[in-house]
Amino acid sequence: MTRTRKASSLISVLTVTAMALLPWQSASAEPDARHGIAMHGNTQYAEGFPHFDYVNPGAPKGGVLRMAVVANGFDTFNPFVIRGVAAAGINTYLYDTLMEPSADEPFSAYGLIAESIETPEDRSYVTFHLRDEARFQDGEPITAKDVKFSFDVLTTKGHPFYRNYYADVSEVIIEDERTIRFEFGDTNNRELPLILGQLPVLPSHYWKDREFGDNGLTPPVGSGPYRIGDFEAGRSITFKRVEDYWARNIGVRKGRFNFDEIHYDYYKDDTVALESFRAGNFDFRVESSAKNWATAYTGN
Repeated sequence: MTRTRKASSLISVLTVTAMALLPWQSASAEPDARHGIAMHGNTQYAEGFPHFDYVNPGAPKGGVLRMAVVANGFDTFNPFVIRGVAAAGINTYLYDTLMEPSADEPFSAYGLIAESIETPEDRSYVTFHLRDEARFQDGEPITAKDVKFSFDVLTTKGHPFYRNYYADVSEVIIEDERTIRFEFGDTNNRELPLILGQLPVLPSHYWKDREFGDNGLTPPVGSGPYRIGDFEAGRSITFKRVEDYWARNIGVRKGRFNFDEIHYDYYKDDTVALESFRAGNFDFRVESSAKNWATAYTGN
């Protein structure tokens, strides 16, 4: 072998060896667990951030927020099925999700029930590591079993939306009590890890002896910052703040959900709702009519 060929062979061996030592070059390398995920690039908030920048962490707790809904009432507290009309606010206040989006950056999410997330460069799967302190409102811990139950029940007994939304998930694997992995099928959808982070987590023990589609107006067990308080079927509902809410000091929750109660009244007609707002019967209204904006609030 000539000196040139020997040198060339040595360079080739060294190159292959160097590439093997670089974990980001290896298709089999395990990704690092991270506190958040961005659709593109890095997240804005670093690990361990105390609160979102747009939140006042020292905001006082208390008071009642009165809201209005223009609709023909409600007949269920289950917003996840096609049957019935769910009460307003259930998704927002009663159930926590694996991840929480940030309002001041696009396509980013941070751990809520999930303390950290792992996904490879090709995003062919996602693994969530759940927080040890995560609890349902009855004190039961939130485990990987509950996450799998939530995925299974939503995609089999829930609204068809969920079956389509999570259609690219090929397998759900419980790795241990606090770790769950979602394998993806043949897809190039890089948003899937963020989509799975939106999964509302339901208590498997609560639904063990209940039919998922027949919840009706029995207040369910949630994991979020509020529980269902007083209600009048089809007319009003009040959410009461959970004072010992498990996530109240986590960065994605700190300084938020400060009202002791959030109350919704139902109106069948927007004109009636507008007059009720003018009379001071509720506190906040989204106005979509230019005419109303220009003329209906004069003197108020």
